[in-house]
Amino acid sequence: MVENLACRIARKLKGSISPNHLVPYLPMSLGLIRQCLDQMTDGTAVLSETRDNIQEYQFTAYKGEPQAGDAPEIKACVSCSTDLPALGDAILCSACNKLLEDELTALAEKTGWPAQAVYEHEILYHAAAGKGPMHAESLAGSSRYTLRQMRRKLDRLCVENYVRQEMDESSGLVKYSFPAIQYPKTSYQRNMAIIRQHPASIMEEVQIKVVKILMTLGLLVLASLLLAFWGIPFPILVLLLLIAGPIVALRIWLKKQKAESD
Repeated sequence: MVENLACRIARKLKGSISPNHLVPYLPMSLGLIRQCLDQMTDGTAVLSETRDNIQEYQFTAYKGEPQAGDAPEIKACVSCSTDLPALGDAILCSACNKLLEDELTALAEKTGWPAQAVYEHEILYHAAAGKGPMHAESLAGSSRYTLRQMRRKLDRLCVENYVRQEMDESSGLVKYSFPAIQYPKTSYQRNMAIIRQHPASIMEEVQIKVVKILMTLGLLVLASLLLAFWGIPFPILVLLLLIAGPIVALRIWLKKQKAESD
């Protein structure tokens, strides 16, 4: 299924694709997609190379052909060719989609791939909406992640050749360049809903909530110290902190994350 989809996208893009190009269509991590593309690489029909720090796959049969749009028009299941509804952006029929989800569930129990996929999809979704190289600050501001978390995740994506770092000479800040993809909101919501069905995705969710709780509690402590300087009795502030702290932490912990965060 991934191979068929890769061929269709490559045909649209003059034969050259990256794992990022398949993300909008698949509720999978970049690592899983890359494994499928690596299995296709044979040194003749499909070539693999790193260009400007981005891992690319060249489909020689389509090399040199004119680019035919940015995204393939999919009217039938890419796995079994069953006709798909005219409305919607699905690429698989219900039967093939069930097979894919069962396979992904089995892999999630072995590899924990959803823990990476949940933030990879979120970053690529916001990067696609940004159109062009973006600062970590811009990506953090439009996502659920703090700036420190975003930089750490972007650095990992750069090391694994999914994103390219470049210096913005005008500001002196690092910018991150992504392969150009189209990632509609409906596709993002569908993918994230599937990814979050797997328990391994909760690891990422827990990390975000813990950071938010610690930051909020730190702000409450700081506010209490400032109020103490203004003459409010310290025992009262401690009592308020003991009451407000657990309430705020519990609300953050119980708050459910939406599939889209813009």
